Amino acid sequence: MLNLLQIGRGDVLGSRFNGFAIRDMLKRRDINSAFLAYEPRSQDPAVERALSYPGSAFVTRATSRWERRHALHSVAQLHSFGLPFQRAFRKADVVHYQIIHDGFFSILAMPFLSRLKPSVWTWHDPWIMTGHCIYPMECERWKIGCGECPDLARPFAVSHDNTRKGFALKKWTVEHSPINIVLASKWMMRMAAASPIGKQAKLHHIPFGLDLNRYRPRDPGPAREKFGIRPGHVVIAVRGYDSPFKGVHEFVAALEHIDTPVCVLVMQDGGRFDGLIGKHQIISLDWSDNEDQLIEAYAASDFFVMPSTAEAFGLMAVEAMACGKPVIVFEGTSLPEVTFAPDVGIAVPMRDVRALRDAVASLVENVADRLSRGRKAREIAERFYDDTIFADRLSSLYRSVAARHPVPVDAEGIVTT
Repeated sequence: MLNLLQIGRGDVLGSRFNGFAIRDMLKRRDINSAFLAYEPRSQDPAVERALSYPGSAFVTRATSRWERRHALHSVAQLHSFGLPFQRAFRKADVVHYQIIHDGFFSILAMPFLSRLKPSVWTWHDPWIMTGHCIYPMECERWKIGCGECPDLARPFAVSHDNTRKGFALKKWTVEHSPINIVLASKWMMRMAAASPIGKQAKLHHIPFGLDLNRYRPRDPGPAREKFGIRPGHVVIAVRGYDSPFKGVHEFVAALEHIDTPVCVLVMQDGGRFDGLIGKHQIISLDWSDNEDQLIEAYAASDFFVMPSTAEAFGLMAVEAMACGKPVIVFEGTSLPEVTFAPDVGIAVPMRDVRALRDAVASLVENVADRLSRGRKAREIAERFYDDTIFADRLSSLYRSVAARHPVPVDAEGIVTT
């Protein structure tokens, strides 16, 4: 039995992409998963609190304040060097670092830690390849080491331009860490290959997977009745998170020009849609960790709109596809690739409200196209996004890393089993 340790911010929160959801599947493949979570929410005996000691919360807050003053992020939490004192770390044969760049961990510890244990690190977004931001958007200074940043307010926002230093620290970290990097999309693979930081790394393409027995096509009737959806309305699901990267503004603007009344099922924060009340039925669902409610929302919908302006993978698009729903996305992110546009998903030019409106109107009016794309979406999910495939690829990677053998990959960099 190989002992795997996953390290990240959470356990249950984000479980579909941090390894927590597939721990039983890994166990059936003779891999025992333990978790060090900075903010654990479960009572699972395999989960322990990471970097917990008297005064640890004060240390994290103090170092975060220091970082803000110096326009840096995830470098000053030097208590990360203390991970080897935790029993779970010492017991591990392989350590998999998940989301560690959100304020509790110092990436500068990675060269030290990855020499103690064979290591894997999933880059869930491009932050590690930039001077400060999570997504560089149209800026291409990440290709030349940053500096002269055009947008210091972009998350993670900084008070002044220290992006060249931030970039240099990240580059030093990756260059000195004997570690295998997992990327979920070809979009991220291409970005890493073009990055002075990413091209130094051992890159592996492993798309995330889902439990397709849970995420599957269902009778929409019970869910529509539960949510109070008006009979006869086409139902559009969307995540309403008010983020600079989620495209909510463009989607609301597109709906303003949709004449046919529809029901908009907003997952998380429907306040941005208040101006449409009266024209369309707006139903806002509070965001929660309730996966059953999320699945019911997909079941109730006719299609899903994910107008993200930045996305490194887009798991919600895959969830909708697994439930047999077509997905509309913007070009310029990973989503056209992930949704297999134009044959399955529909991709429109970035931030083009008119094109987004036309795509939405087309699916509202064309039942046959909706159903055809929905069937294809489920087929794609079964071929590429089944969690058994995900578990097989990760298992193969973990064993190769533990044995310090070359990792088997195909022509596209996907880990083979």
